Amino acid sequence: MTAKDLDRGTLLTTETNASGFYNLPRVPIGTYEIRVEVAGFQTAIHPPVHLELNQTARVNFVMQLGEVTQTVEVTGAPPLLQTDTMELGSVINNKTNEDLPLATRNYIQLTLLAPGSVNPNPQTLTNGQTTANGGRPYVNGNREQANNFLLDGLDNNQVSDNLVGYAPSPDAIQEFNMITNNAPADFGNFQGGIVSTTIKSGTNQLHGSAFEFFRNDVLNANTWEGNWSGSPRAKVRWNMFGGSAGGLIVKDKLFFFGDYQGERFNNPASTSPISVFTAAERQGDFSQLLNERGIQLYNPFLRDASGNRVPLLNNQIPVELLDPVARALFASNLYPLPVNNNLQNNQFNTTSSKTVGDQFDAKIDANLSRMDHVFVRYSQSRQNNPSTNSFPLFFDSFFNAPTHNGVGNWTRTLSPHLVNEVRIGVNRVLVNNGGVDKGLGSVAEQLGIQNGNERGPGLLGLNFGAALVNNIGSANIGTQQLFADTVYQYEDALILTRGRHVVRAGFQYWRQQLNTFYAGNNGRTGFMSFTGKFTAGPGSLAVAGGGTGAGEADFLLGLPDQLGRGVDTGTWGHRANVFAGYVQDNWRFTDSLTLNLGLRYETHTPWVEVKDRQTNFAPFSGEIESAGQSTLYNNNRALYNSYNAGLDFQPRFGFAWTPNVLGKKTVIRGAYTISSYLEGTGTNLRLPLNPPFNQEFASLYDTLALPASRTADGLTVLSSPSNPFAGATIRLWDPNLRPAAV
Repeated sequence: MTAKDLDRGTLLTTETNASGFYNLPRVPIGTYEIRVEVAGFQTAIHPPVHLELNQTARVNFVMQLGEVTQTVEVTGAPPLLQTDTMELGSVINNKTNEDLPLATRNYIQLTLLAPGSVNPNPQTLTNGQTTANGGRPYVNGNREQANNFLLDGLDNNQVSDNLVGYAPSPDAIQEFNMITNNAPADFGNFQGGIVSTTIKSGTNQLHGSAFEFFRNDVLNANTWEGNWSGSPRAKVRWNMFGGSAGGLIVKDKLFFFGDYQGERFNNPASTSPISVFTAAERQGDFSQLLNERGIQLYNPFLRDASGNRVPLLNNQIPVELLDPVARALFASNLYPLPVNNNLQNNQFNTTSSKTVGDQFDAKIDANLSRMDHVFVRYSQSRQNNPSTNSFPLFFDSFFNAPTHNGVGNWTRTLSPHLVNEVRIGVNRVLVNNGGVDKGLGSVAEQLGIQNGNERGPGLLGLNFGAALVNNIGSANIGTQQLFADTVYQYEDALILTRGRHVVRAGFQYWRQQLNTFYAGNNGRTGFMSFTGKFTAGPGSLAVAGGGTGAGEADFLLGLPDQLGRGVDTGTWGHRANVFAGYVQDNWRFTDSLTLNLGLRYETHTPWVEVKDRQTNFAPFSGEIESAGQSTLYNNNRALYNSYNAGLDFQPRFGFAWTPNVLGKKTVIRGAYTISSYLEGTGTNLRLPLNPPFNQEFASLYDTLALPASRTADGLTVLSSPSNPFAGATIRLWDPNLRPAAV
């Protein structure tokens, strides 16, 4: 049996066994001519067969008596059916990738073509961003975090938040296969879909491409809302450009492929209305709020005989009650006066943002001999997404997401019936974002907020609820997230053909390395919220709404309802291993029935911190458990128990039946499979964020008639000098945490 790659001239050979069966496993994607020769029979040639990713193509021959020098060519062969496998999925080839109008050239958008794949917010797939900010499919009702992305067989996921790693250009993709049901035992760590993508390889012919995708608002129609309101078209400057080239280095032996894609997506400066305190409100006069909105304010410091708050006459706050921080803010040039007399839309902010991306792939394929095929590939990308604001107290932001993905693969034919494949690779994804100081200096302390700039310049977030004005400041000035996730992968697989059986067995190993800083959900700089509860009434514990209370008035009185601030320490390191072994036997029980019998064992070692800088809390008692010291768990460094049995054993049983009565033109499949998935949990939930190593604090005054601190106290009331756990936000992990099974 000889299969000739018509694009590369590669010859792949094998022999049939005593039962007349043959198998050519781990064949690269391509178009193949298949030739069969045996003494005493005419040579048979099958017309070209296109082999897809993860496909098992059955090509049968009927040999005729004659001389080997005589040739019989099979003509009019019908399209090949998937008659030997139980899995369900879809293959998107390079023509579909290149021809369909992908607005942002994000191949993940095409996963929605597969049955059972949806996304409730498709715009997340067309925003021009992939790593960290791009959407993913929801497969068969599972969350978008529950997919497994592979690139040339290599892990392509950002571990801690289950994001997509590197996203290749459509011009670089040979095809991708999305398994949505009944994956064989080779695949693990998924609940939703498995999106397996492969990069193109060079051929004996030099092929290339060049492209420029150009979008500009001068070419666009306005939206119906814009036409209705008289607003101009949104400004867009979007260019995506690049090219690819692939060809031979040594004919039939050594090939290259490379590509580049650049993105320049500018949202030019656009001005939109915002809302600020009116000139009267800055003096304590909220009568316009009462007259136009019917909102009555109450004096939190004055009660009637029934203990209820007394209404403020005509919504006028006495001058002597005005908070000094509010006075300082309104007296500064950092908070401009309104440009009209409206309660809302009385100021303007000009904002701009851009996405700058560059990426490339480089791949070498080598046919060292008829028995050895090797390829190596390296891919890299960067994506920057900064934004700016003109309003002085709307701070800017930054976002950087570089990725690196490299893999080497060696397939060796040990005998006509035994093939070995080895794969090693590294996948690194970095996500770094936060807020940018605008050079305003120690604004918080200048306004009178105690220790308001101990973590750097700027102004902490001042948030207004039950209010008409916009928030000011930022809870994150400086780095908010720094996620450096690296996965090292090694796997070895054997494919044995014996009788009617094709047996795949292998071992897989992933080393997961996370080096992380996360400020926490409360932000590195922190925040104070003013929700209107202290000017609501008449009850002393009333909440804003229903015509009472305003967040602006609470701020003018210096009465915050909630305070919070995250951590400001260095990175911490989480480490874990994933071990898997599998056996998959595709048994051709009859000529029309194939049984797929598989078993996978997959175990995840618990997450340990490299220097034991994490704590957990015992169930029920709340006892503090320290890494390396606790005796409560069988893994005292991870602070939860290892799980190495039960549903770590995952059967994968199925069948593919091609009934003769239906003319062998229909395949009926069925399967029972179990797979497991350990979600990254999200960085905010990880144990290193617990005290005493990291401290995130929050205080909520919703049960008090008056807050325990004023605006001028800032965030100094959050921490306790003597007890790092007092008032801290804690993370608690179940001692029996284990992967989900489906």
